[in-house]
Amino acid sequence: MNSVILGVGAMTPAGATAVETWRLLTEGYSAPRVPVPQPLAERNYLYCAVPEKFVRTVGRQARLRRSGVLSLFGASAAFDALKDARVEMTPAFSASCALVYGVSSGGVQYTRRFYHEIVTQGASSASPLLFPETVFNAPASHLAALLGLNGKTYTVVGDSAVGLSAVQLGDELLALDPEVEHVLVVGTEEVDWLLPDAFAAWRLTSKDGRCEVYGARTGLVFGEGAGAVLLGRQGDGPVIVRAHPGQTFFSRQDSRRVAPEVFQGVVGADRPDAIVTSANGTVADTVEQEAFARLNLAAPVYSYKPALGDALGAGAILQTVFGALALRHQYLPGTVCAGDKYPLVNRQSRSLPIERVLVTAIGFNQQVGALLLGRTGL
Repeated sequence: MNSVILGVGAMTPAGATAVETWRLLTEGYSAPRVPVPQPLAERNYLYCAVPEKFVRTVGRQARLRRSGVLSLFGASAAFDALKDARVEMTPAFSASCALVYGVSSGGVQYTRRFYHEIVTQGASSASPLLFPETVFNAPASHLAALLGLNGKTYTVVGDSAVGLSAVQLGDELLALDPEVEHVLVVGTEEVDWLLPDAFAAWRLTSKDGRCEVYGARTGLVFGEGAGAVLLGRQGDGPVIVRAHPGQTFFSRQDSRRVAPEVFQGVVGADRPDAIVTSANGTVADTVEQEAFARLNLAAPVYSYKPALGDALGAGAILQTVFGALALRHQYLPGTVCAGDKYPLVNRQSRSLPIERVLVTAIGFNQQVGALLLGRTGL
């Protein structure tokens, strides 16, 4: 059985929906870089922010009025995916729909804010509004309650490859659990100053807001937002041909073995017509490029991250969304700010005959993930 992607949704610095984001990406859009607010030191960083106006509508939901922006991003993307799939929220749908949420650093940010108030202003100033948001499964809890989902709800925590692990779990639920008819998979990320500062200690953060992929190792620019896909057993839409739960490598030498193995495991005997990668101006670019070369993959390569920033927990889900849209529209956006070290980078938006899209992810925790999407199943 091949799970079907019935609908896709997104909330990004470019647009409040997947359709709007896709349109701007195909036009060569690059999100403006703005300073990360509320620094804890004199070190300043730039990131791609989601405009506040994008979340105003979903923020009016009674359940979400006191939730963090992290949950607002995820709910907005989920609503967009459900709308794209033309799903009606009936009791029967709610009873048979599972929820899988992928997060990276979300809960850590609220924990930092909560304890920062205690340290700087005293214990009596600790905000009761922040405390419930300090747990990683807070966004999933909010969304499940908002949609009336009383069935299976999972939160998968990881790095920027976590979205592909979440999609694989959703695909597995549909294959093994007869009570589950649909799975809503969501990934979300909100930028906090702590993130780029921590990555700067690892020399992974861009110093000037520039992100060049497959070229000079500029470091990554952080982005925020959310992505969502609604999976089902049957219907119209791209299919999940194969999905990998993810695998860790422990050194650069180890990556030369693990990444090709994972990618080959999902490609099988197929040859992708396009590849949506996680290239972000760090060592991830090199790991992916070397793996593609070893497998003799000659498909055009696209990365959204120079345009919208790396939205960690949402990153791989957004890659999946863009891969599905590439299949739907038979079109691949051009990668902005691409270097000259990889000739297969797609530099201009163009129409292509696309039957298979390979989605790959290399996370900062050295996690490798991969997913093969197709117009039809095998």
